[in-house]
Amino acid sequence: MYRTITSIIKLLITITLFNLVSSCKAPVVSTISQKNITTPITASIDIVNVVDDKVNVEILLNPIDLDTLVYFMPKIVPGTYQNNDYGQYIDDFKAFDLDGNLLSVERKGKNQWRIGNPRKLQKITYWVNDTFDSEEEHTIFSPTGSNILKDKNFILNLYAFIGYFDGMQENEYRLFIKHPSILEASTAKEKTHFEHLINTTEYEIDHFVFNRYADVVDHPIMYSRPNKVTFSINGIEVLLSIYSNNPLHKSSKIMSDMERMMRAQKNFLGSSDATKKYSIILYLSSSKSDDAKGFGALEHNTSTVVVLPESLSRQKLIKTLTDVVSHEFFHIVTPLTLHSKEIHYFDYNAPKMSEHLWLYEGTTEYFSILFQITQGLISKEEFFERIIGKINASQQFDDTMSFTTMSKNILFEPYKKNYRNVYEKGALISMCIDILMREKSRGQKGILDLIKSLSTTFGVHVPFEDKQLLQAIEKVSYPEIRSFLQKHVVEGTPIDYAFYLKKVGVKYGIKNIPSSYFIFEQQPFVKGIEASQEVTFSSDIPFNNFLKDLGIIQGDVLISINKKKYNIKNIYHLFGDSNKWRIGDEVVFNIKRNDQIKKLRSTVIKPTVEKIILKQDPNASAFQKSLLESWINE
Repeated sequence: MYRTITSIIKLLITITLFNLVSSCKAPVVSTISQKNITTPITASIDIVNVVDDKVNVEILLNPIDLDTLVYFMPKIVPGTYQNNDYGQYIDDFKAFDLDGNLLSVERKGKNQWRIGNPRKLQKITYWVNDTFDSEEEHTIFSPTGSNILKDKNFILNLYAFIGYFDGMQENEYRLFIKHPSILEASTAKEKTHFEHLINTTEYEIDHFVFNRYADVVDHPIMYSRPNKVTFSINGIEVLLSIYSNNPLHKSSKIMSDMERMMRAQKNFLGSSDATKKYSIILYLSSSKSDDAKGFGALEHNTSTVVVLPESLSRQKLIKTLTDVVSHEFFHIVTPLTLHSKEIHYFDYNAPKMSEHLWLYEGTTEYFSILFQITQGLISKEEFFERIIGKINASQQFDDTMSFTTMSKNILFEPYKKNYRNVYEKGALISMCIDILMREKSRGQKGILDLIKSLSTTFGVHVPFEDKQLLQAIEKVSYPEIRSFLQKHVVEGTPIDYAFYLKKVGVKYGIKNIPSSYFIFEQQPFVKGIEASQEVTFSSDIPFNNFLKDLGIIQGDVLISINKKKYNIKNIYHLFGDSNKWRIGDEVVFNIKRNDQIKKLRSTVIKPTVEKIILKQDPNASAFQKSLLESWINE
């Protein structure tokens, strides 16, 4: 039987797969026992015949000797830290036998379908809706979602279209995509030749082969009219592909800046090679109500999907891409190479999260800043400003929360609302480790050397145990590194950044800077919420002393001040009204916090913001100066 599986699958494809290939008579197919379900899974996506903004998916499978079989769509995927329930976008799910008769199907929750009598199963079919045009109705982050724009653009994060059968995640997947001839695929995955395919002037069929379901998840594909370039960097072939309704943004005009940035990243990494191909898939959104508005990126082993507004100027687009793509590219180091068993054996519907987000996101974010100073892309002053920004942003979160506990429970509150701190304090944790490594090695080693050493023990196919990571780190570094992680990452003791920066001759100071009551240096302390029409207190920098003394915290909803009500329509009145206040006047704020109304009273004072100042110590010792030089390559 195993000798004929490949030929059987090919013949089944020629008969049933959307009439994509020439027809012939179907053979009799043997069932596959539960003990050895290794048959390849054949899937097809038809993006030519779009109906009601949905595409049809068909999954072929040899009959299986089981009483029941469950088909899953992912609840969550690696690199995301929230439940997205991709099964909610599946409609009209059907299962058929070899004669085309319907088999019984029972839907269980949002993401699974129980198929009756799989001994007769030949195929399943369903329709898939996209997420970009309905983002006001859900919280799926755009780069993790999907787009169906007939004859123009398709963002195929494949986990939103293709699921898996229970117990068959390790099976090979063969994917056929029928697409309009005017659109081309952009992906890091190589197409595989299939001799039976029939292409026409109206449509073509692409064929891809994936080793297992995790490989499917890891390879996004964008179909669009060609707007792409390729370039090579020290043995890595890079694809930059852009979709935009705005003809201003051409890949050829952005290529040189991306090449410069990624060459600097490769120089920073040195001999650390994790991939030979890398794709940057950039979707530029109109930002309209029916288009993507969650701007950012999602990493994969050999690619990243980026969503940004097309209204950005070329200069701003390049700067944003430099920051965003550099972070995602560094994920090839961790967690895509260095990771725990929770990530390696990821459960898409009952995930167990790793304890070490400080490593996966924090170290990656730190690298995305550090390489820019060491490779001469930014100045020392710009580097210090970015560190200050991280310190300021981290102060908006619980500074005593254990990072390992938070990471393990990141899908749940109160940890979920502190998630963004993995990019802020997480980066600062890595900065302190970097400085400690340089101090102990007298400038010879840093955190990148630590990661490379860990990657010789662990790697793409060898995950580590969460509870053993600190011990493994101490083994390839110093006891002080483990002690730091135990104290500040596991136990949650706040970090004295001045103490660590002093080791490299950098002075940490605080200066009170005059502020307005509701804005500081073009950064407002309030924002309007379109859905509720409310005004909330929210800022990436710490509030000024007036708001702090008043007792305002992040997320408070402003109802009124001195009986004047405020909402999104008159939010700008806040700035003019507060300019009329006099020092010593009494003000009364009515705010909503956790659905409870609170009255806050205070006396008007002169508002100031504590601003962190980092500068090189002119009295630094020769050793401190040498560590600074090794740290930022000054």
